[in-house]
Amino acid sequence: MQQLSDNARLGMSMRFRVSVDGINLGSWASCAGLSVDFKNKAVAEGGNYEYSVILPERVEYRTITLRRAMSLQESAMVQQWLTGVVNGWYNAASPRDFGHRSAKIELFDAGGPPKSGPGPLVVASWTLRNVYPARWVGPDLDATGSRVAVETLELVHEGFL
Repeated sequence: MQQLSDNARLGMSMRFRVSVDGINLGSWASCAGLSVDFKNKAVAEGGNYEYSVILPERVEYRTITLRRAMSLQESAMVQQWLTGVVNGWYNAASPRDFGHRSAKIELFDAGGPPKSGPGPLVVASWTLRNVYPARWVGPDLDATGSRVAVETLELVHEGFL
C-alpha cells in the first residue's frame, strides 16, 4: 500500500469556496453534485458472440447543490447576484445576450494560515462552464421551532471537463 509523505497536503471536504464570474458567493456548509456521467451504448456486432462494442453517446453533468445557514452579508450577496441574473434575462434581446457565466469551486487542504509558512493550498478546482441558477430555496420559517435558517442554491452548467 502506498504511504503518504509527511508533507502531503490532502483536500479537506469541508474547506471549499464557490465563486461565479469572480464574485465570491461566501461560505457554504455543503456542495453536492460535482460529478460527470459518461453515457455509452453497447452494440452487438453480427458474427461476434463474445462481446459488444461500446460506443460513447453523451457526457452529462449533474446539478450543483449548495447549502448553508443564512447570514446577513453572504445571503445578501447571493440575492444580489440572483437579481442581476434575472435582470440580465429580462433585458436580453436574444439568447446570446444571457452571457456566459463561469463558476469555480476550489478545494483547500487543512493548512490554515500558520504564523510562518504557506496558508491554505488549493488541492483541486473545477471551473463550471455556462452556469445558471436553477433554483434558490429559502428557509422554512416556524415560530415554534429553534432551527437555524438554511438556504439552498442549485446551479446548472454545461460541464467542467
